[in-house]
Amino acid sequence: MSVTNRKIKLAILLNMIAPYRLPLYSALAEEFELLILHGGKEANRDSWNGLEKALPKAKVVRARGWQFRYTKKLNGEVFDEKFIHLTPGVLWHLMRFQPDAIITNEMGFRSVVALAYGTLFRKPVWIWWGGTLHTERHTDVLRKALRNIITMWADHWVTYGQTSTEYLLSLGVKREQILQSQNGIDEERFKTHVEPAWTIGPKPVVLHVGQFIERKGVGLLIDAAAHLQKQGYEFSLLLVGSGREKFTIQQRAEALGLKNTHFQPGQPPERMPSVYRSADLLVFPTLEDVWGLVANEAVLSGVPVLCSKYAGCAPELFTPENIFSPDNLSEFCEKLHVAISGGLPAPDPRRLKAPGQIARELVQELNRVVLSAPVLHPEKNASQPASGNF
Repeated sequence: MSVTNRKIKLAILLNMIAPYRLPLYSALAEEFELLILHGGKEANRDSWNGLEKALPKAKVVRARGWQFRYTKKLNGEVFDEKFIHLTPGVLWHLMRFQPDAIITNEMGFRSVVALAYGTLFRKPVWIWWGGTLHTERHTDVLRKALRNIITMWADHWVTYGQTSTEYLLSLGVKREQILQSQNGIDEERFKTHVEPAWTIGPKPVVLHVGQFIERKGVGLLIDAAAHLQKQGYEFSLLLVGSGREKFTIQQRAEALGLKNTHFQPGQPPERMPSVYRSADLLVFPTLEDVWGLVANEAVLSGVPVLCSKYAGCAPELFTPENIFSPDNLSEFCEKLHVAISGGLPAPDPRRLKAPGQIARELVQELNRVVLSAPVLHPEKNASQPASGNF
């Protein structure tokens, strides 16, 4: 049966299902026969439970394989915690499902499997990529070699935004091969009026949301806040999250004599609108992020954002007045002073792509490629593998 006479079969390969992707996956499940193959929940995502129940029209399967947890170091110090997913079981599921198109969310083992399947059965494969020139600056020789192979092999790409597109262009990927998308969230959740999660004073309340790990720059925020308070400026800090550095950060705040500081545990997705309603501004001091969805959440909540230049979203969502260098203490203090004084521009939600728009662009791209491909007879396709563009 031709794909023109039935729904296109789409397989998405990823590490784990993230709550912010649910609106997009739901939209794809309406348009396509959707299979989501994932490697299982990661240990540092305590609140990401049972998300497959929110996708009743998609088939969600955990592929057999392994997770390896490792720490990324920078200048000899622990900088981040990451997980590598090796899931050879995806091949078995792909053979059973026989997708017309595949989207794979990385440049590693899973994508090599997807590209091999696509080459063998002449099915298009999209690499969904978020890394930026900054986040990938320390890529090792082995990964660089693998990425060179993948960029020569893959014909279709989807990026998180402008900064990840720039990275692919630096690898030699042609611009016409790239669908520049954006990282989006469930906007409806943040448009609903809710009460603040906490009532905190004195105002303004400066919010940080994220893991307590070195990469997120929380310690730099503590230093800048303490510096301003010593100069007599009054404000509160609300720090929401969990992570291996949380106790160390709390000790640091106490040692610096930081006042009006409130630590709260990480909150489930449905409670996050109330978290933002508790604040007057968000500071996102990350030292490395492929995007930074907390920025989207704050903008949709009407909360001004002071955003690190190292966040992938920074040039796309904010003006220079909102962007700063977190590792430059004098600049951080200057920008934070402006922020607590009410000098940041109001958030502009028009810079955000809504999930519906992201879904429409992706659906259009998939249909354009899949429906324009030559029709192959399944029995011939299986018995006569085609030579690919590897």
